Amino acid sequence: MKRHLSFVVVAGWGLLNALLLTVLMVYGENTMVYWLWGSVVVVLELAALLVLVSSRTGPDQHVRYRVPDRSAGAVAPAAFGFLLVALSFIYGWWLLALAGPLLLVAAALAVRGTTAREE
Repeated sequence: MKRHLSFVVVAGWGLLNALLLTVLMVYGENTMVYWLWGSVVVVLELAALLVLVSSRTGPDQHVRYRVPDRSAGAVAPAAFGFLLVALSFIYGWWLLALAGPLLLVAAALAVRGTTAREE
């Protein structure tokens, strides 16, 4: 199943939406909501099947990616960390508890680097 991990992610997202739909059914929501949310679940599961077919017909997934710079791996955690810092001004200071570890990971990746060591 390692090769088809993308299928599991999309199918899991569809199953999560199906679970949320059952929660709405328990609370007795409007019929239109059932149809709309149910159609979303069907579309997600069809997308999961398309991803499975695509991953079976395509080449194997890459195991390792090369980054052009040693500190390039720090960009994504730093961007999400700074986004959370900016959102903390709007939604509250509790988001700093999430932003702090991300910024520490970004700093560690910037110092250490992520590319393979030269031999």
